Amino acid sequence: MSDVPLSPGWWQAGDGRWYPPPPGLTDEMPARAPTPAPDHPPYAFDASEPRPSTPLAPTPPRQRSPRRSLIIAGVAAIVIGALILNIGIAILPHSSKTASSSDSAYQMAVEDLLQSELTNLIFIETFWDGYSNFQDEMKNASNAERKVILERWLSESQTEVDQFQIDLEQIEDDYTARSYKDGSIADSIRDLAMNHYKTWQNWASQIMPIAVDWQKDRTSTLSLYAYVTEVQPALDIAIETTFKALCSTLTTTQPTDGSYAQTITDVCKTS
Repeated sequence: MSDVPLSPGWWQAGDGRWYPPPPGLTDEMPARAPTPAPDHPPYAFDASEPRPSTPLAPTPPRQRSPRRSLIIAGVAAIVIGALILNIGIAILPHSSKTASSSDSAYQMAVEDLLQSELTNLIFIETFWDGYSNFQDEMKNASNAERKVILERWLSESQTEVDQFQIDLEQIEDDYTARSYKDGSIADSIRDLAMNHYKTWQNWASQIMPIAVDWQKDRTSTLSLYAYVTEVQPALDIAIETTFKALCSTLTTTQPTDGSYAQTITDVCKTS
């Protein structure tokens, strides 16, 4: 493999690297053109992928071998002895830093997050797909048609953003209604999630005025996404920062049995 094609027939894989042609194919086989960079932000996870019917159900515990059970029992005895004699290190506070797969509050917090992220993703995909369709329509349109297309896209986008803001308010209300124990893992996840969606509320309140300025700016050749990141970089930075903080807590506090690992990976794979 190589960063560049070394001869005709080499092909480019999805990882961006170039590979020699498989045996039996001619050297004249054309190389696959690289995929162009998108003009919209990457999506956190694919809403079109089939979701498991019970994504949050804990996995059954594995059978421990007799030797492993004896080791665990021995370690437990040592720990208990250390606590009684007030020697060694304190391990009980450490155990509270990891969620239990049977903790209903933790399960509810993750379920809320999964649903709110799905709502968020549907809006993001719809908004940027609408923008992409608008760009395609504008390419071969006449000046008169361009005005109509532009007005329709701005109107439809504003309607989508208005609905998204309503959804965000509902998400915040749902999170606020949860009565989690102060300082618990579920409480931390809820607070970080609310902070994250407040940054999305700020983004939603500013995206359409920026879009109007973008289409009026005849000197700019940037896509809308690039224009947003240029004139208001703090919008995306705030979203990225709060999302990373949320995912960091999810990752470090998840149950040790791995029952939520795939769900957290799906939500946080772009953080």
